[in-house]
Amino acid sequence: MIAVIPNWHPLAVHFTVALLLTSSGLFALGTVLGTRPSGGALTTTARWNLAIGIGITVATLATGWWAYNTVAHDAASHRNMTIHLRWAVATALVFLAAGGVVAWSERRKPAGAGLVLLVLLAGGSGALAVTGWLGGENVYRYGLGVMALPKSGDHVHPGGGDHGDGQGHAHDDQAHEGSAHEDQAHGGQAHGGQAHDHTPTDGAATPEAVSGADPAPAPAPASPATPPATPHDYTP
Repeated sequence: MIAVIPNWHPLAVHFTVALLLTSSGLFALGTVLGTRPSGGALTTTARWNLAIGIGITVATLATGWWAYNTVAHDAASHRNMTIHLRWAVATALVFLAAGGVVAWSERRKPAGAGLVLLVLLAGGSGALAVTGWLGGENVYRYGLGVMALPKSGDHVHPGGGDHGDGQGHAHDDQAHEGSAHEDQAHGGQAHGGQAHDHTPTDGAATPEAVSGADPAPAPAPASPATPPATPHDYTP
């Protein structure tokens, strides 16, 4: 078998999902429209989709069983694979009963579907959704059937950075910018401290210089007392 993918089950399962869900929807729409010309056409299309979908489902089950027995897995993924397999078999049986028994018995009906067929198709569609969800869990949660995993950060978009690295660079730039502001602030305090030189010329450090406080201003010299004014005597 050509190994274009780890196994052929994913190739077949998409046709099963598309055809069976489309058939269910067309049967319901044809029933609503009834005997109108479009109702008959939709019913005929629904029957063909159901027949082809059931045929492809046989291939889906076969390839799924082969994948179940050949894909490398561990205990946790084996449990999910088993649940997925059981849902797949039950879903296939529901659609087989709907198409091979009920729909076949209604093949002479001009348009629409009976209540039993609609119930089977609705239940089968719900079961098919659960089966597909479990199949997605096998691949995306447990990594089953994956040939290679991408390496994080090795792909660069044009004009952009690596995936997941943009925010880190932004945070780094902010951190560098914050450090620069702190350095400038510390530098300003250092320059301000150097502007005040409290060391006397003889090299002895004053208490003010040690404590970093400005020296107290020298008291102003006292002005000499002014003698009282002597009155002038104009007596001749």
